[in-house]
Amino acid sequence: MRHHHLRLSAVCLGILSASSAYASCGSGGCAVNTNWDEHSISQPGLSLDLRQSFTRADQLRSGSNKIAADMAFAGEVENLRTITRITTLTANYTLDQNFGITAQLPYVSRDHMHNLGPYTGNVSAGVESFNAKALGDIKLVGRYSTELNEENHSSVGIKFGLKLASGRKDFTLDTGVVPTEVSLQPGNGSTDLIVGAFWNQAALGNALSWFAQATLQSSLKHDAAFRPGNQINVDGGLRYNVGSGLNGLLQINTHWNAVDVGSSAALTAAGDASSGGKGISLTPGLSYAIAPRSNVYALLQLPIYQSVNGEQLTASKSLTVGINHRF
Repeated sequence: MRHHHLRLSAVCLGILSASSAYASCGSGGCAVNTNWDEHSISQPGLSLDLRQSFTRADQLRSGSNKIAADMAFAGEVENLRTITRITTLTANYTLDQNFGITAQLPYVSRDHMHNLGPYTGNVSAGVESFNAKALGDIKLVGRYSTELNEENHSSVGIKFGLKLASGRKDFTLDTGVVPTEVSLQPGNGSTDLIVGAFWNQAALGNALSWFAQATLQSSLKHDAAFRPGNQINVDGGLRYNVGSGLNGLLQINTHWNAVDVGSSAALTAAGDASSGGKGISLTPGLSYAIAPRSNVYALLQLPIYQSVNGEQLTASKSLTVGINHRF
């Protein structure tokens, strides 16, 4: 019975790590971890999760300020939009009450447009567009968790894994030229190390539960022309069981991304780094049990603080919907 309640808690609070809603020219997908078992002591078995995230980045920002495109430069001006849809299949297998492994397979659809200089008044010299649909970079992450206090229903754990260089990075602009910025592509060519730690606790009766997690992602192997900046995410949240299979979710998600390095890293027209940044987002959501082993969910990520390096397109919100089933 205790395992059942903890799994229920994990279903409701395990939607976490909703990462940055800020974006450079090509990034901007909201990566959401819906691995329910990562935050509970769970019975062995397989669970599958299918979700889609949607982000429209259409506000140019410098630092923490919203800005308009600077038409004084003759080069590219990113003042239109980047629309990113990511469909992710997550397979989680729990070996026992301590060990588990997760595989994430994202399919990325990205549509981007930008103006070209020089300008005549407010009229640009032209518009370039970019469209890519392909498998993105796969993640394989193992975890170990242990119970801290049975009476308080609390546990702590660590995770360790890799992001593989599986995504395509050869899509072209409508002009037939591969864009300089790798961040537009479904994959960035980098193999990354992923390490993290998490903690969770459920109140008596499991009507209320909460969690905290910190994750670091850092490149181990990359192309000479592009090394993605280190990424740190720190998340916390709670879940409340409203009843009749309905649960309310609320999270605070923070991120810090270092600048990308290399000749294929994003730059402003003045040649300054235009990638990486930091931010804080509030992420409310709902989860509903449509069957004893199946849940549907939706989360809306709302940035409350955004600060970027250089000039980048940012999004005012990100939406994620999905379904999870335990076999």
